Amino acid sequence: MSDNTVVKAAKNVVESGEGVARNIWLAGLGLYSRSLEEAQQINEKTNQVFDELVERGKEVEIEAKECIGKNAEKATDEVEAGMNDLFYRLSGVDREKLERMDEKIDKLTVAVEKLAEAE
Repeated sequence: MSDNTVVKAAKNVVESGEGVARNIWLAGLGLYSRSLEEAQQINEKTNQVFDELVERGKEVEIEAKECIGKNAEKATDEVEAGMNDLFYRLSGVDREKLERMDEKIDKLTVAVEKLAEAE
């Protein structure tokens, strides 16, 4: 082989090596760019899913409060009925009749006070 051929072969090897190195560099840049894009997409999707979960949580909270409110009213009514029953068994007096009697006594008291003032 001549010196000229060896020089050309060496130049081809160097150019080929530079091309491979450049391609590796460009592939790295491409990978970096693609990773950033995918990370941004994941971030956007994560934010969207989070917002959807917050909205769904608000709906569940409203339903839970309504359910708790209904159950609290029912429990209160049941406790009151139990207390009235216990009061009746202990005293023999119906609590509702007692409350109506209290109202009548209050009306009579007002009427007696008016009569006393009129005299």
